Amino acid sequence: MSKKVQIEDLDGNTIISLISQGNMEVLDQVYTTYKPAYLNWARQRFPSTNQQDIVDSWHDSIIAFYEQVISKKLISLTCEIKTYLFTIGYRSLLKKHKKIQKIFDDEEIDKKLIDASLNLFFEEEDPLKEQKEMLLKEINQLPTQSQQILMLRFIEGKSLKDISEIVNYNSLNVLSATISRSLKLLKNKIQNNKK
Repeated sequence: MSKKVQIEDLDGNTIISLISQGNMEVLDQVYTTYKPAYLNWARQRFPSTNQQDIVDSWHDSIIAFYEQVISKKLISLTCEIKTYLFTIGYRSLLKKHKKIQKIFDDEEIDKKLIDASLNLFFEEEDPLKEQKEMLLKEINQLPTQSQQILMLRFIEGKSLKDISEIVNYNSLNVLSATISRSLKLLKNKIQNNKK
């Protein structure tokens, strides 16, 4: 094809024949000739889709068309080439739109996003904050040794053996009994404050 032919002057079947013979110039012309019309058309059909996705769908159309011609899956057209390419692009955009919609329709994701947003904007406080503060206040009113043992065991998560070394207890049984008495004392203080 020595002299440049206008794509609009060729029918789809001639274009397919030229591309299948290895004429990449025709494919380039198809790409550049119909691209502006496709981009305008796609923007009208998918106004919320970003520009890059629309351009990508055009690339997908051209690639799919080329692959079908080369693999001999497409040997003739019963419609205009423009219609054929726009249909491929439309399906590509529709598929992408459905995937995005599926993500946005996922109730679990919605719930997590809403919860995360609420936490960010309202800096939601710990629902047990009041109870923790009351518990800490009551622990601080216990005898010093009880405070220390309860804090080591339940706040710092120390083992009985570690606590016995820290507070110089020789017997783990005595330590267990002290923890039990301290918890009972704490429980009574909390119950008395609720009355």
